Amino acid sequence: MWVLIWAALLFSLTERATCRKLAAPPTASLWNITFSPAEITAEKGLCAVISCTFTHPDNINATAAIWFKCPTNDRCDKDENIILHSKKPSKAQEGFKQRVSLLETDLTKKNCSVIINDIRENDAGEYQFRLPGSYTYLKKVKITVSALTQKPSVLIPPLTEGEPATLTCTAPGICSGTPPHITWTWRGTGDNITELRDSTTIQMREDLTIDTTTHFSTLTFTPSAEHHNMMVTCQVTFQKKYQIEETVTLNVTYVIDPQITGNKMVKEDGILDLTCSVDSYPPSDITWSKNGTSAPLQNYTENAALTISNVTREHAGEYVCTVQHLNRTLTASTVVTVMYLPVILPGSGCVDQAEVMTCVCVSQGVPLPLIEWPLLELNTERCSPTTSVLGSSVNSTISLPVGNHNNTTVECVSRNVVGVVTEKLQITQKGGKQRDISEECGNAVLPWTIAGVSLSVTVALLIYLSTNAYIRCQWQVECVGISAMTNSPCTSIYPASTESGTLASPTPSSSHLWCSKHSQTLCMKVTKGVPSSLGTCTRGTAPCSSVI
Repeated sequence: MWVLIWAALLFSLTERATCRKLAAPPTASLWNITFSPAEITAEKGLCAVISCTFTHPDNINATAAIWFKCPTNDRCDKDENIILHSKKPSKAQEGFKQRVSLLETDLTKKNCSVIINDIRENDAGEYQFRLPGSYTYLKKVKITVSALTQKPSVLIPPLTEGEPATLTCTAPGICSGTPPHITWTWRGTGDNITELRDSTTIQMREDLTIDTTTHFSTLTFTPSAEHHNMMVTCQVTFQKKYQIEETVTLNVTYVIDPQITGNKMVKEDGILDLTCSVDSYPPSDITWSKNGTSAPLQNYTENAALTISNVTREHAGEYVCTVQHLNRTLTASTVVTVMYLPVILPGSGCVDQAEVMTCVCVSQGVPLPLIEWPLLELNTERCSPTTSVLGSSVNSTISLPVGNHNNTTVECVSRNVVGVVTEKLQITQKGGKQRDISEECGNAVLPWTIAGVSLSVTVALLIYLSTNAYIRCQWQVECVGISAMTNSPCTSIYPASTESGTLASPTPSSSHLWCSKHSQTLCMKVTKGVPSSLGTCTRGTAPCSSVI
């Protein structure tokens, strides 16, 4: 019995000595391996790089390399655990084939670094290196697999409206494994998402010194104002199941033509309120000015409100909004009209001569006033007034037989949207030879009388307006020829422009007497557009007769 026990003990000791002899090299200090780092964290879908160097005795010729993935409770250096065999690739486990490669194939450089592409969750664990036929290095390296957190890198150049630009999205990692799938989407207003396909390209960059590859995609488009503040997303998908994305906001340099809003018609003593708006990035500087003056009224940014209280007639005119956006200048303008109550001007009045009363009423206002004669509503003859317009002034003339009327005043009513004014015109009695006048009001007009009254009113109007309005000088013309058709002097008076030297023509479709030029020339009659000569014309003595 004791003999059997001693024999078993001796056999056990002999076997342990034999195992140690097989496992340990003659000089263990010459077999070293170094990992940097000793523990590696890799993200799903990316790659893990095991960086290592090794040493061996000089008499060893390193011709092949083997990497093992260690099981949980067993030895690593078994054939079923091989993930890389540099000489016999077919020996690698099925799940690691074509995913693992040496970064340096020349083992004489004593570099055992390896890259594992397309990292999966079950790649976590310990790994061991061996020189086949020589030695399995005892030190191991550990890989931990975590969720994909590295985001793509999106490069955005400066964006300007109307200028083509290219965005670049680079996938995370420097792996040479399965190329990822890269897509672009952008989100506009209302959470509308659009996937962009046609204008994208996917490329890769390879570093030939090491086995690494960078995958990237480009998106080319022409920015517009609608792209400003739009969110663009680059999504990268690894192995069809691991996704990561990066979203950026676009800033597009643009400017849209300014717009002026507000009430452009304002009453006198009211409030003028205009707003100049411009949509731009970066914000623009806005300046208000009036009638092209260099001195600005107000300066603003983005939205400029111009407010003027107690508006007067001097505030009427053109207002200009000037927008300065970087190196561009844009303008918008609007014309402001100040509305005011009509005014019946001095010089309005009536002349009673030869039983024909001729009345002239001149009124000024904005909008242009309408002149009414209450006398005509009571007069049975129903005479029609003659009306002419010069700028913001209107001249209305009536002529009617006096008969047995004993009126000492005649009312002129002038009205517009602002209000109504009424003035009693004084009647001036003038003597003179009585002329034959029929009972028809239209034939009761004594042309010479009308011309005299109109000339007097014009001179009075000129004196009044010389300090209140801009006057364009024009000549009055009297025709002194005798009309064979009417047996009356040619007395129609029309202003002549000092610039062109021609007279303002009456409406071609009507019948009027007029002078063709402001120098001595023919007195013309135009009937339905056909002129005929009636006599000669002479220029009158009043130099200015109209207000513009």
